[in-house]
Amino acid sequence: MTNPWIRPNRPLIIAHRGFSTIAPENTLRAYQLAVDAGAEMIEADVNITKDGVPVMIHDWYLGRTANFEAAVHDLTLEEIQELDAGSWFSEDFTGTRVPTTEAALQFAKEAGTLMCFEVKGANPKRAIQVAQALVDLFAEYNAFEWAFMSSYWHEALAAAKNKAPQVLLAPERLPDNVEPDIPEALRQAKNLQAEVLQIHYNYLYEDLLSTLRQESIALWAWPTTTEESIVKAIRAGADAVMGDDPKLAVELVNKFCPEKP
Repeated sequence: MTNPWIRPNRPLIIAHRGFSTIAPENTLRAYQLAVDAGAEMIEADVNITKDGVPVMIHDWYLGRTANFEAAVHDLTLEEIQELDAGSWFSEDFTGTRVPTTEAALQFAKEAGTLMCFEVKGANPKRAIQVAQALVDLFAEYNAFEWAFMSSYWHEALAAAKNKAPQVLLAPERLPDNVEPDIPEALRQAKNLQAEVLQIHYNYLYEDLLSTLRQESIALWAWPTTTEESIVKAIRAGADAVMGDDPKLAVELVNKFCPEKP
């Protein structure tokens, strides 16, 4: 069966946490700006509240982007949505709230954009809780064909796949900061029955791409935010480029890959 996520002629353009160079990451405003810039998919991060509600925030601790010294899982949704998730980035975004994952799904459905939800959590147990809650939301929003799930917690992705075999998976390669062991990279993807494997753009070697493509597995490159990294990923043949500046990515993909597949 052909994997539609393999795109040898033109990579998919993915906005990492939204248009996160001009708006606070993982906010609805960042997502909207990414869509406006031409991103085809938004990569976003999910943690879970004390009362079991998935929310859009990268860190399991609130200090960096919500200026509050507590873990996401120690506060209720009501408590988290009282926090300011924008002023850390710029005073122009003061009062921006942490969106729920349901709100992100509703946004994506209305905007007609693809999504990739990265399962976070302070430990595997939390990550599995996030993944299983995501499966329920994907089912509610009929999102299984347009929303991926990714994570460094492969056990959480396995739990999601066990609960919903149709879920699309794009795990990060483990470990992500060393030269690729091709058989191990292939094993990780096949073990999860994943359609995609994410990999740092510096490791997009020809033999890695050819091996995984022979097994019908796509490769997404990250973090492709600068011109140098985006062009390197395009020239290597990545099936997607993921970075913080989707406007630049659109410009470069259009320049190097003018014809859509």
